[in-house]
Amino acid sequence: MSCKPEKVEQQAPSVSIASDDPVLVGLTNAIAEDPNNADTYYERARILGDRELYDPAIDDLKKAISIDSSKAEYYHLLSDTYLDYFKSGEALDIMEKVVEKFPDRIPSLLKLAELQLILKQYDASFFTVQKIMNQDKQNAEAFFMLGMIYRAQGDKDRAINSFQSAVELDPEIIDAWVILGDLFAEKDFKIAGRYYDNAIRLDPENLQAYHAKAFYLQNSNRTSEAIKIYKEINQRDPQYTDAYLNTGILYLDQDSLPQAFEHFDILVKIDPQNYLGYYYRGITRMFQGDKDGARADLNQALVFNSTFEKAQIALSELDKL
Repeated sequence: MSCKPEKVEQQAPSVSIASDDPVLVGLTNAIAEDPNNADTYYERARILGDRELYDPAIDDLKKAISIDSSKAEYYHLLSDTYLDYFKSGEALDIMEKVVEKFPDRIPSLLKLAELQLILKQYDASFFTVQKIMNQDKQNAEAFFMLGMIYRAQGDKDRAINSFQSAVELDPEIIDAWVILGDLFAEKDFKIAGRYYDNAIRLDPENLQAYHAKAFYLQNSNRTSEAIKIYKEINQRDPQYTDAYLNTGILYLDQDSLPQAFEHFDILVKIDPQNYLGYYYRGITRMFQGDKDGARADLNQALVFNSTFEKAQIALSELDKL
């Protein structure tokens, strides 16, 4: 494949798409008018991938690369699409080819290191990060990746040092602040809350940061503070199911059964296949003396997770009442 765009008249590959999708139809028409426009294939592939239409997305990306092999983002999206399609070997192969083609491109090296980490190839990921640091010893994202590798390997001290270096170089790496909070919380350091607060201060719209702090407070037995944050999360995003789940659990621990039931009930209405929501609503009903309702919920939890042992045990206990 040439690094320069090839202007060869070829037929646009056919792609089976929903005829009522105006965006995809528009891109398909544009490809028919100009079958040598690589960017149009790339855009259509991006949308196809979002709709989980992986085979035509992969075909489009291969076509885009055959027209113009000079754009690393084409390869990146192809790798992501393979990974979403549960084809991790192909995803890795693509990223290795990208780095071979663009050996000094730091975003590609970072993406390769991340993929190697996902596949638990820790030594390979570490080696890739070292390549980045050989080019840029002050690269904050490289330090973040290094922290992720050490964390995955269970080396918390080195992980903390790496994440701290990352935020010193770039305070805007929100995930590093959150992970530092998690790591210090595991060590029972009071400083954990400060890291969560830093993440929230830097990105007040980041609900994951709020959740991380609430979970830390929950595990620190600061129940009322945790509930307050979970409720704030649901005010900002009424579809954030984990906040309903954790709030319900905290109310259940306090024997506040009506409040617990309310939150588990909202959860299963938003996510009708959430087995934990049915389980905890069933437990709440059991405590409320509603044996039939409890049995129905516990059985429903097993419909969505047939190996969920807690639900099986709860049903056995219910039969003894």
